[in-house]
Amino acid sequence: MRLCPQCETQCDTEHKFCPVCGFPISKLGQQADDPLLGRTLPGGYVILELVGIGGMGRVYRAEQTNLGRTVAVKIIHPHLVGEENAAARFITEARAASRLNHPNSVSVIDFGKTEDGQLYLVMEFLRGKDLARLQYDDGPLSFRRISNILQQILAALSEAHHLGIIHRDLKPENVIIEPMRSGGDFVKVVDFGLAKMREGAAQPNITSPGIVCGTPEYMSPEQGRGDPLDARSDLYAVGVIFYQLLTGRLPFEAQSPTQVVLMHITEQPEDPRSAAPDRGIAAQLSDVCLMALAKDAQHRFSTADEFREALTDALSQIETSQPAIRQASPLPAVASVRCAACGSENAGGQKFCGECGVPLQAPASSAAPAAATEAAPAAPVEREHPADGGDRTLPGVGGASSRAGAPKARREPASTPAEITFPLPFSGREEDLAWLFDRRDDAKSSLVGARIVGEIGVGKTRLLNEFLDAARSEGDVVVSVAPDPAWAEEGFHALKETICTLTGIPKHGATPSAWSSAGVEARRGLAEIFAYRSGRDDTAMPPDELRFAVAEALRWAIVRASELAPGKRVIIAVDDLHAVDGASRTALADAVGEPPLVPCVLIVTYPPGHDPGWPASTASARVLMGLAPGVVATLLAGAPKPSSPIGGRGVAPLYVEQLARFAREEGGRPPSRLADLIALRVERLPPTARRVLQAISVYGGEADEGILSRLLPELSGAGAAIDELVDAGMVERVDKGLTAAHPLIRDVVLATIPAAVRRGLHAACAEIGEGNGMSVEARALHEHAAQNSFQALLLLEQAATGASHRGDLAGSITWVRRGLELARRELFRRELDDPERAVIIFARKLGEALTQAGQFTDAEGVLAEALDLAPGGSDRARILAARAQVSAMRDRTDEAGRFLNEAMAIAFTSGSHELLTSLETMKQRLAAR
Repeated sequence: MRLCPQCETQCDTEHKFCPVCGFPISKLGQQADDPLLGRTLPGGYVILELVGIGGMGRVYRAEQTNLGRTVAVKIIHPHLVGEENAAARFITEARAASRLNHPNSVSVIDFGKTEDGQLYLVMEFLRGKDLARLQYDDGPLSFRRISNILQQILAALSEAHHLGIIHRDLKPENVIIEPMRSGGDFVKVVDFGLAKMREGAAQPNITSPGIVCGTPEYMSPEQGRGDPLDARSDLYAVGVIFYQLLTGRLPFEAQSPTQVVLMHITEQPEDPRSAAPDRGIAAQLSDVCLMALAKDAQHRFSTADEFREALTDALSQIETSQPAIRQASPLPAVASVRCAACGSENAGGQKFCGECGVPLQAPASSAAPAAATEAAPAAPVEREHPADGGDRTLPGVGGASSRAGAPKARREPASTPAEITFPLPFSGREEDLAWLFDRRDDAKSSLVGARIVGEIGVGKTRLLNEFLDAARSEGDVVVSVAPDPAWAEEGFHALKETICTLTGIPKHGATPSAWSSAGVEARRGLAEIFAYRSGRDDTAMPPDELRFAVAEALRWAIVRASELAPGKRVIIAVDDLHAVDGASRTALADAVGEPPLVPCVLIVTYPPGHDPGWPASTASARVLMGLAPGVVATLLAGAPKPSSPIGGRGVAPLYVEQLARFAREEGGRPPSRLADLIALRVERLPPTARRVLQAISVYGGEADEGILSRLLPELSGAGAAIDELVDAGMVERVDKGLTAAHPLIRDVVLATIPAAVRRGLHAACAEIGEGNGMSVEARALHEHAAQNSFQALLLLEQAATGASHRGDLAGSITWVRRGLELARRELFRRELDDPERAVIIFARKLGEALTQAGQFTDAEGVLAEALDLAPGGSDRARILAARAQVSAMRDRTDEAGRFLNEAMAIAFTSGSHELLTSLETMKQRLAAR
């Protein structure tokens, strides 16, 4: 069996085409020589397979590895890269498209250039078929369905035009239709690759003069003449699509593209009613269509919204004056169908021949009248053209005679699942809950550690909260801690929360008088924890002493809590340990390694692959699996079931919840992967709710309505959107505002926000954070994501320095590495005055941190890069000194001496006397080894 990449149907190995969607799956086995397959692009996108080829590039299915989410990657054709201004045009077009933020527009989530010069665009992966294929497969569409599709196209264009973006190449192949479970269509307008800022905007005009871009059959008269374009040119293209859907043919057809363009400029289209008299087209629809096709742009609809209103009014008039057309009865089941093209037998219910890919025609006796039928839900597809480069849109899509044999499949009514309430019942975790109570019973005279390990979405937090509720009812002292609201690994955040809750110390303004009962070392640790400020001087305790003092502070707090509640157990729960700052994690590990002698249970949760550094002898682990199929079936209560347990490990509870919500929303066929399912739900949110969810996710903390109003100043209706998001399980109300209902939901939302929109939101968050006490770490992440390079580099350095002072060497490396990556990016963007020096500084700092961590090979590589960029002076001398330190640590004394001598010579020549003194001291230490 082979999995179709577009509809996720299991296909027989002998099938050349998917029997559900017609995708040429046999081509997948012929891509082994594609050098891009298996390659990882910047941002962590792994290219998996080629799914389409278009005029601008090749489209691949890829995976965003940190989320396990499917995306589409377009690689621009190599022959275009060599053209004049090709790279500039691509980047400008990508930036324009990444501003689009509408449910009916494809989201451009990332774009850039690889090290070898390949230009790429990362987009959401669509599961549907293009409008041209839909019309061919389903035959004439009902007027209501045509109106619904056009309404969504116009909604996407309305947003684009508001931003000053013109599509310039709108056609049925650039309209993807995704089926809904309710039987409706969800429309996505794709390929804004020819988008251009409206004439007169500030963007430079990089389109070569004299070149007319677009598709002749859908080209407006002014576009054919090469005149300046505005939004009304796109509305003309919608008019052509409208005409084609109404009549089954194009308004103008000729032997050559040039003739077609001339006909658009000079000839009037035939009235749709006379072009397709058998369709019974109402005058109201014909009038709207012809107005959209007016030769003079002044005589067309002025905006997409005006076009939508006219279409709505026309359909309303028709439906009130004519009786509704009754749906025909469902088609009877067919045991098998013989393909008329190749003669192969196919199972009943297949839409396409598995051998040749031709659409299968139902028996004549079962065919329903074209005017009375709706199209059956389409199977997923996302492509411009098939991977073989051929045109999978069969010839004659527009002609009635050419479609005489097209199947007229009926849309089956969606089944209504039994009412499901949220949150779903806590089920299938009896043994896991019992294990936690066993750990509680073990804590009789000293601290006991317990680790809950499981994939994201497997139910670690729900299990933990159920246990904590039960422990509270037993009278236990319960402390529940999570990462800082921004998930920025804010220094000592988790430790502060734990100590304050255990002892009653105020979270802000704590003074030494609050911990006067603590021992000497504990008091030193508490002073560091609560008085620490990022970027202070180097008078702090040495790392080893600081680590011991901080751990003593935690032990004191645990003992103090036990003293305040004699005879009671103390339960400390730290959820998502992997996202907690390194200094807090170290203190927790030290408390488990040398536990205080009081009845206490310390429970943490984290995903596989994270090492908390806890000794197994005092901290046993429980690995959570997914739910069993029987439990899932009970929870879903009539909603669509997962096709099979994921990897034999059962089904993640979060996937079950998302599946149930997706069914309630009548979303259609659900993706099999959790991140893809969440992304699909997010992408189909109404525009206002979508923007509110994006703002909450980007802010990361507890965003209240005041913060939302600053992030979305032009948005109205936020209150209703918040209610909608809460009801959808996307957002939760907490004490101080709003937050994403699950970390994975937040991560997926962040990954689906169009690039330019995401950058703007992060910039606004950074500005807000500067005045409301946001941590240095959170502000650094916002400035970094906003690409405000100068501010970001300053804050990243402060965050790294703070982590280093806390003894969090891994955290310091992470922050410096982010700074180096940003500085490298500036070598191409050139928004910093001296990006080379920024690379040199951060590369040296990273090399020094890696050396301290014992990662000598990585340190040498980073420092070698910095040395290539440093021409001379004190910067080069410092890098050479860092190289000398690495060589000394690796017992390569002679090499260390050569590096150090060269550094001293440069320092002497440049007059850097202070540096020269430090180098001489270093040389003395090296000689004493």
